[in-house]
Amino acid sequence: MPGRLFIFAAYDAGARVGASLLWYLRSLSACGDVVLEADTDFSAGELEKLGGFCLHAGAAAHGEYDFGSYKRAWQWARENLDTDAYDFVYLVNDSVFGPLRELEPCLERMEGLGCPAFGLVMHPSGHSPHLQSWFMGFGREVSVAAWFDAFLSSVERQESKEAVCEKYENGLTRLLTAHGVGFKGLFNLPGKSVYNSPLRLYRRGLPFVKKSSFTRHAGCLGRQLRLVLDSLPGPCRDAVLSDAARLYGADYVNSLLAAGRFTVACRYFRYLASKLRGRSA
Repeated sequence: MPGRLFIFAAYDAGARVGASLLWYLRSLSACGDVVLEADTDFSAGELEKLGGFCLHAGAAAHGEYDFGSYKRAWQWARENLDTDAYDFVYLVNDSVFGPLRELEPCLERMEGLGCPAFGLVMHPSGHSPHLQSWFMGFGREVSVAAWFDAFLSSVERQESKEAVCEKYENGLTRLLTAHGVGFKGLFNLPGKSVYNSPLRLYRRGLPFVKKSSFTRHAGCLGRQLRLVLDSLPGPCRDAVLSDAARLYGADYVNSLLAAGRFTVACRYFRYLASKLRGRSA
């Protein structure tokens, strides 16, 4: 197995280390070393839960979103590890539930794409194609470069999440291009399909589902999510449901997942109606 370092950015609105995060870290730690920083004030007791899976776990609300956590975890790794010795360095965050299937084959497929930079998802936007920053990896050509270190070290607080995405997610892909670094995604997903098509993407082999799929479009993705969850091993399914209920409310999640085709259609039409009202206001 190649040497891998996972720079992990965590966040939890309730300042809890949930079952799904532990599931994720257990899977990652079987594939490489994990250094975690959270944009959350986890208590010492919560941080202790991470000790078996991470070389380091730090937590302090900083308001710089995931790239601020990437910066802090990378700085710790640079000061305490020989980061140049790793074959691959990954930037990974917990905006997803999973992995829903074994992770090692996906890592091997990404690492075999023949590019120094790669990700699970490539967004082929016409004006700004980019690797989605919730799971991306880099070979030594990138990870040992001074410009890569300078980029991560330069992260600062921005006025909005959208500004973070433009400056740092899109900006990192632009930086790769500026330095002549090729990049590919294992999945090329246009528009919002990574959020809106959890069942189709699970069947195609994507090993995660975005957390926001549970709340998008007035809950009309519930049937897709239920079919995904029904396909999972019990421990994974239980971890996802436990944190979904904690984050979004047990009654909401139960209603979301119980929806049949007719209810899903009604929810979608309500969502469309609200969008139209918003545009005409």
